[in-house]
Amino acid sequence: MQMGVFRRLAAIGAVVLFVLASTTGVAQAATSPLGKQNWVVSLASFTPSADHTNSMRLGYLVFDPASNVVKHDFWLWNQQDYPIPVNSGDVYYCGQWHPGTNPKNNCAIRTGAGFTGEPNGHYTGTYAYDAMAGQVTVTWTDSTVNGVSGKINLGETWAVSQPRTGLGRLALTANTYGLTTGIGYGSNASLAAKASMTTIHGAERPYVLEGQGWNSDQVATWARGHAGALTVGPAWNACDDASCLGFVQYDAGCDANSCCPKDANYDACVQKIKDTGDRRFYYMTGILGGRRDSYEFYCECLAYGKCYLANSHVRPMLQVLDDAGAFQGWVGAEVSPHVGAGGRHAEADHYASFALVS
Repeated sequence: MQMGVFRRLAAIGAVVLFVLASTTGVAQAATSPLGKQNWVVSLASFTPSADHTNSMRLGYLVFDPASNVVKHDFWLWNQQDYPIPVNSGDVYYCGQWHPGTNPKNNCAIRTGAGFTGEPNGHYTGTYAYDAMAGQVTVTWTDSTVNGVSGKINLGETWAVSQPRTGLGRLALTANTYGLTTGIGYGSNASLAAKASMTTIHGAERPYVLEGQGWNSDQVATWARGHAGALTVGPAWNACDDASCLGFVQYDAGCDANSCCPKDANYDACVQKIKDTGDRRFYYMTGILGGRRDSYEFYCECLAYGKCYLANSHVRPMLQVLDDAGAFQGWVGAEVSPHVGAGGRHAEADHYASFALVS
């Protein structure tokens, strides 16, 4: 009888040891936020002052649950570097359109400086994800930016949430090095996967704005649901080669002071803006690799009948995909330094760190 009891106790002990060993193994393994490894993020440091030291980062975050390592490949723009926009490599042309719906054809679509190439920044570090608290902390320890490598010690804390099935959201809540905003979305879809412009064009959806912007030495914060949205869909015109989209917005509220010189023709210029519908032209390209897209917009009155090459709004972006690979929007950055006569006017620059997600 005693031998039977000992055997049962020994068997129970073996099961308990097995369970403990298994539980210990799970506790030691890293877990990516919400179980999602691939994220696109936009971060910035904006100051409401005239020191003009603003900077933005747009890139990928990849969490490796096997090693507890996180990697960040990104494009970096510093205001003091005067990052003039560049041609994306795509030229807008739509051959069939209804009158009044098409922006200027044969115009190059511009994007942020360096965005046509590979990321110029790389961070590597470690992370700790607390699912109960809904947050992930990241410590960056190694950096390579513009070919220069070194050790760093930078900390970030992100709130983690799930806005819908198959998609995670990160919102920066604290950091150790002066960031003022950070937003990200992630899933397990490959970072090489991407929705085509045809797919984006096929369904009309509002992509809700959130983030921060900087202009005239002031910072504006855009709370999701309170700052409008970018609606993209069949109302846009598709380029003949399917690489891009274009749209004309009427009654856009274009500023006559930006379009009309203060001379004898000023009143006629203001009237022309009204007579032509007060229009803003939008261009979007998907020609770039990875998750990269870019869009550009400007008021028609800045360059009637011409391609505008000065102070358009230029916004490089990375697509947001859910676990199923379905397109949900973008995270992005605006990189629009002022270009014009009379020297540098940094206070007139436009910069932003944002997300546009449905």
